Amino acid sequence: MKALYGLTIATIIAFCTIQCYWLYNRFKDARNGYENNLYDTVLEVMHEDYKIRRATQTPDISILTSSKMKVSSNADQAGFLTMTFEVYVVDRNTYTINDTTDMNNITRIYEQEKPEGITKYSFEVDNPPNERDAYDALERFQVDVRSPFNAAKIDSLLNKRDVEAKAITVEQADSMVWSVSRTDHPSKWHPEITVSYPYDIFEGEVVNVTVAVGMSPVIMKMLDTLLISLVLSVLLITCLIVQIATIRKQRKLEKLRQDFIHIMIHELKRPISTLKMCVSFMRNDKLMQDKESKEAIISDSYHELDNLSSYFSKLRDLTFNDVTEIPLTLSAFNLQDAIEECIEKLTIPSGKSATIDVVSHADIMITADRMHLINMLSNLLENALKYSKNKVRVEISYCESNGESIIISVKDNGFGIPKSECRYVFDKFFRSQTIVDKNILGMGLGLAYVKLLVLAHKGSIEVESEKGLGTVFTIKLPQ
Repeated sequence: MKALYGLTIATIIAFCTIQCYWLYNRFKDARNGYENNLYDTVLEVMHEDYKIRRATQTPDISILTSSKMKVSSNADQAGFLTMTFEVYVVDRNTYTINDTTDMNNITRIYEQEKPEGITKYSFEVDNPPNERDAYDALERFQVDVRSPFNAAKIDSLLNKRDVEAKAITVEQADSMVWSVSRTDHPSKWHPEITVSYPYDIFEGEVVNVTVAVGMSPVIMKMLDTLLISLVLSVLLITCLIVQIATIRKQRKLEKLRQDFIHIMIHELKRPISTLKMCVSFMRNDKLMQDKESKEAIISDSYHELDNLSSYFSKLRDLTFNDVTEIPLTLSAFNLQDAIEECIEKLTIPSGKSATIDVVSHADIMITADRMHLINMLSNLLENALKYSKNKVRVEISYCESNGESIIISVKDNGFGIPKSECRYVFDKFFRSQTIVDKNILGMGLGLAYVKLLVLAHKGSIEVESEKGLGTVFTIKLPQ
């Protein structure tokens, strides 16, 4: 069993470890996919903003450009391309621009006068990725001149796509930045990504958009996987635990069965031995002629037969699966008379002295099965005598409760029951470890039998006890 427990626990731990590892990798894949979607969304927003700014009409200015290309033929820099761009931004309110042939005039005016209505920009691009990228950078610059970049517009476009930007900042790079870059911030609880987008390549202006990678969208994306995995894991672990619990229960029942048989043999052996001895005495004619001896032998025989009958009655009633199946013969009778009958039938063990007090002497009529009620009280009184020291004191009290039920209490000064064991005292075959240590024989059926009969009457029974301070049993029977 220990090996089985260990193997089961190791299996559960291994399964949970592998499952968690698999789910963690699945979560990482889902998060990476979500991060890629966020990255693509930011790029779409930047391209959309560029198209909007590019389509913006600016009638107040004109932009004239010229470009030159030079390819180095030196051995050290063979194929090295240098492109030079000159850009003139002209205020149309001051100068009239008809077509691109006015470039020479604007150049001449700027060189001679440098007026306020004309602004010149010169850019030298050394070895760009290709010519197309260089001209694309020129167009980006022109777009930014006509319609300057606005971070608030980017934030608005992101919000339309249900993406919240944590920060949108513009920075000036030391050199021209030609391509978009992405930086991941893999925090466990607050992961983020930053997309760096060059909106003006010639002037090295880059916008950094930082977006939080929310956990909720990632979890929702893998919600089906999580639920299926959780259900299967719980089901498998529950099955393993139930199997172990079932095996433990079967072992416990087997031990209870063996203990019960062992105790029952010892309990039944005593009355049978006594009866056998009485029968052997009856065969002695001289002994049977002594009237006193004859009465003693017959009395002992009746007493032991009563013990056997009591054992078999308990076993019979305890075999009922439902307390409602126990046949009850209800009648109204005097409760005090029934209690006195129980006391009269009580046999005090040798070597002990007992004082039994009936606190209440009220004339109360009770409706119950008289035989079963006497059996209940007799069992409680026998336990009080059996599980006590040499001087036993028992107190019986009873009263009516609001005319709806009758309460009977049996209090003793016995060994008591540890509070941790009180909830088990009515279980079949349960015996307190304190009693077992004192080598007091018993089958653990008495209190289970009492509770069974109380429940058959639709009543209740409670116990209050503390080790070394005695026990109080309280029966409540509805009327």
